Amino acid sequence: MPKAVLLLNLGTPAEPTAKGLRAFYRHFFADPFVFDMNPVARWLLRNLIIMPFRAPKTAKSYASIWMDEGSPLKVYADRLQSSVQQAFDEAGEEVLVLNGMAYSEPFIHQALQELEEKGVNDILILPLFPQYSTATTASVFHEVKRAAGLWKQKPNLHFVNDLFAEPAFIRAWSILITKHLEAEKIDHVVFSYHGLPERTIKKAISGDVCQFGDCCEQIGESNRYCYRAQCIATTQSIVKALGWGEERYSLAFQSRFDKQAWIQPYLDEHLAALVEKGVKKIAVVTPSFVSDCLETIHEIGIDYRQEFIDNGGEVFQLIPNLNDDPAWFSSVFEISRAHLQENT
Repeated sequence: MPKAVLLLNLGTPAEPTAKGLRAFYRHFFADPFVFDMNPVARWLLRNLIIMPFRAPKTAKSYASIWMDEGSPLKVYADRLQSSVQQAFDEAGEEVLVLNGMAYSEPFIHQALQELEEKGVNDILILPLFPQYSTATTASVFHEVKRAAGLWKQKPNLHFVNDLFAEPAFIRAWSILITKHLEAEKIDHVVFSYHGLPERTIKKAISGDVCQFGDCCEQIGESNRYCYRAQCIATTQSIVKALGWGEERYSLAFQSRFDKQAWIQPYLDEHLAALVEKGVKKIAVVTPSFVSDCLETIHEIGIDYRQEFIDNGGEVFQLIPNLNDDPAWFSSVFEISRAHLQENT
């Protein structure tokens, strides 16, 4: 009986228009894992604010990053799926590789329906979110289990929980950074991760175990699902592979958008502090993403870059994401194959 690898992502608008964004937001802003609030409040936010006002504005930003083949996230997801499928085929292994998206086609339930129809019973679930979060990993895992629960004969599901800790993932990043970093022009490298509210992390690790300080420097049983700790661990592994000293890099978090406490340091404040210290030539790396998207290309590549330059910075290099780099394709195949063999 054939096996399968299901590559999971959040998804993307089908087109960079207000119509396309509204269709995407209809699913995204309905997810209680992402928007942990009263259902009525969530409905009001989505239908009275986001859909009519945010969608048209964000559509313009998406249009600025759109590729000839479509949204970068979808384009790179399709290329990854095709490459990993080809690698299994060339290895003579009967493994079907599919993409599944949380908020756009192909939806997770559609991918699982296809696997059921093809008689696949052993499925490796590989979320393309390197670090754990209830808003990403827990949400898509929940949807996988829900969709699989509808099968007449329940499939065997195997989950990859710690992509951030996979040696092949770290190797892919170290290769990519080495390839693209203009070291002679750069004084410092900032590892920027998507931010999260502190309360979201506290909820994931059950209580006040994490104080968002030195406790995040090591991962143990008590902070096993601490997103901030996993981001720090990711950075530590990458710089170790690169052989860098502590003075060469720093870490910060981007994308906060309301008044509640988010994990720190905040990227905008961190960049301003670097300039104040005389660090004016930087590169930014974004290892909480595997493909470039609105948050990397537009938010960091345009908005944060402008802030940095306006504050007195001189060089701002955004390292491209893993995207369709051969090292990344090889690492996903390596990770998938190893986990499939482990669960045989």
